[in-house]
Amino acid sequence: MKRILFCLIIIISLTSFKTIGSATAYLNCQSESGRTKFKAEIQDIEGGLEKAELTIDGIKLIFTGEENSNVIFDSKNGVYTIAIESKPSKDFSKYKFLKFWAIPKTFKTIIENNVEGKYEFKAILYSTEPRKGKDLQTPKIELNCKLEYKI
Repeated sequence: MKRILFCLIIIISLTSFKTIGSATAYLNCQSESGRTKFKAEIQDIEGGLEKAELTIDGIKLIFTGEENSNVIFDSKNGVYTIAIESKPSKDFSKYKFLKFWAIPKTFKTIIENNVEGKYEFKAILYSTEPRKGKDLQTPKIELNCKLEYKI
């Protein structure tokens, strides 16, 4: 009887808690006009870039996990930044970059606990210009963003 009771306690304790793990955070942003969209998938909300896509007027600029990237996240202070840069190459024509940062005073925490986070904020972005016939880099573009993470 003691053995059965002990086993039940072990089973209940092991199954009553969610395990801490790793997951992908999804960032979705769009300008007021809808002409500019930015999507990114980040490992563990502040880890490495899995992939990102900037679309301006239907023209896409794609980033992968192969690029150099840095992400900083501090929800208490409204900080979320992403910096992406292609790896050094002799062919400068293939160089691309992206700089993205949340505007701290607009940062709102919707849900935040050990297994889930949802945030909304405005952000500024500029990057390599994906459209032909434009400058080498975009102007600074303001975006409305949602960041979601769930283990």
